[in-house]
Amino acid sequence: MKKLQFNNLDLILDWIKNPEHKEHLFLLESAIAAAKKSSFNIGDKVSFGRPNGRQHIGIVEKINISKAVVNCNGSKWRVPFTMIKEAA
Repeated sequence: MKKLQFNNLDLILDWIKNPEHKEHLFLLESAIAAAKKSSFNIGDKVSFGRPNGRQHIGIVEKINISKAVVNCNGSKWRVPFTMIKEAA
């Protein structure tokens, strides 16, 4: 296999889909989660909820290791970063 370049998305996707590399996917998931976590700050307006259900809108009050505390009109929710999106 050729050396992977950052901008060569096709080779990167082929590498990820290869079953021989499945033990390395945890590292990729961790890196993606860390990047998503760092994209939110205290005071940001965010939304979360089920994809086809009700969406809650609130403000980030606290950032923990794997979840953020979001205040939605007085009720506080601990929400994983994978479920949070920036509200428009």
